[in-house]
Amino acid sequence: MFNFRIITTADGNQIIDRSLKTPYNALTPTQMLEYTELDNQMAFMDRMERKAKQKAEHMRKLAKNPLYKMACMIGLI
Repeated sequence: MFNFRIITTADGNQIIDRSLKTPYNALTPTQMLEYTELDNQMAFMDRMERKAKQKAEHMRKLAKNPLYKMACMIGLI
């Protein structure tokens, strides 16, 4: 079961709704390929977003570190 659903609007645009689930047996083989590819892309984007948040959190904690501040003042970093 996919944890999202692709909804096609009246003007032809497609929207990804993560609040809905899509069972495998409701998809045609072509749709299954599209959903699989989109699932992989969304997993990659989620992983990148999580890494960016972790890096920002690390930099925030590092900036509060008194030794880091002192190294910046001396000009080491």
